[in-house]
Amino acid sequence: MDSYIVGIDIGGTKLATVVADGNGKILQKVRKPTESEKGPQHAVRLLLEMVDETIHLAGLKREEISGIGVSCGGPLDTKTGVVYSPPNLPGWDALPLKELIEAEFHIPTTIENDANASALAEWRFGGGRGYNYVLYMTMSTGIGGGIVANGQVYHGANDSAGEVGHQILLPTGPLCGCGKRGCLEALCSGPAIARRAQAAIREHPQTQLLALADGQIDRVRSEHVLEAARNGDALALSLINETAYYMGWGIANLVNILNPEIVLIGTIAVAAGDLLLDPIRRTVAEMAMQRPAEVVRIMPAELGDSVGDLAAIALVMN
Repeated sequence: MDSYIVGIDIGGTKLATVVADGNGKILQKVRKPTESEKGPQHAVRLLLEMVDETIHLAGLKREEISGIGVSCGGPLDTKTGVVYSPPNLPGWDALPLKELIEAEFHIPTTIENDANASALAEWRFGGGRGYNYVLYMTMSTGIGGGIVANGQVYHGANDSAGEVGHQILLPTGPLCGCGKRGCLEALCSGPAIARRAQAAIREHPQTQLLALADGQIDRVRSEHVLEAARNGDALALSLINETAYYMGWGIANLVNILNPEIVLIGTIAVAAGDLLLDPIRRTVAEMAMQRPAEVVRIMPAELGDSVGDLAAIALVMN
C-alpha cells in the first residue's frame, strides 16, 4: 500500500495542512486563519479538523498516512514536541503539540522550528539540491536561519542553533525584538529597512519614496524602498546598499564559522534579486576569509510561497 504524508504549517495569521505522496508531491491543501486571539485550544482543535478534511479531500483514509510533519515558529523542543511561547502565538506556553496530534491520529509526528524546516525543504526540493552544507536565511519580518549539514538540520545543544539574525553587529545600534541592540535583524529585516527609510526621508525628503507611500512617511515600507531603487531613486539605492553591507557583514561572519557551500536568502532578497544580492556578494568577498569565501555561493531561495508546505513534508521524508 502506498503511504502518504501530512504536513502542517503553523503561523501567527494562517494555518495550512497538506497531504503529499511519498515523493513530496502536494495532493491537497486546506488553509484557514489562525485566529490566534482565540487561544491555542481553538487553534489545535481547528488543526485536527483540517488534517481530517485534507485527508478526505485527497481521497484517503487516516491509516494511509505514514507520518505528520509540523513546521511552527519557535522556540520549541524537537524531541518532546513542546512549543514554548512563540512571539506570534500568544498563549502557546509549553504546549505539548506533538502529544496532542499523536493522541488524535496515532501517527508518528515530527515538529520543527519553521526556519529549520524551511532550510530542509530548500535542501531537498529547492536551491540547496546537490549541496551538502546549506545555510538558509529568512529575510522578512525577522531574520532567521537554518543550517543543513549532510542532509540533517543542525540544532545545537537545545534547539537554539540557527539564530543568525541575532548576531550583534552594532552594540549601540537599534533595539531588537530579542532585547539586544544592533542585531542583524534590527538592521536588515523588512521593518528595520522601513524604519531606516523613514528616518532618512526626514533628512532628505526629495525622494520617490514619499510618493509611493502617498506622501506619508510612516507608511513607507521595505517594498517601497525596492521599487524606488529599481527606478533609480538615489536615497532608496543608498538604503539598499546599506542593507546589503550589513547583510554581507553578517553572512561573512557565518561563512567564516560554518563554511557553507551555498547561502540561500528568502523573501526580500528574492524580490530584490541582484539589486541586493550583488552588493551582498561583494561585501562577503571582502569580509570573509579567503578559503570559505572561495567556495560559497549566495543565491535567492527558490521555493517561494510553497516553502511552508514543503517544509512540513520534508520533515517526514527526512
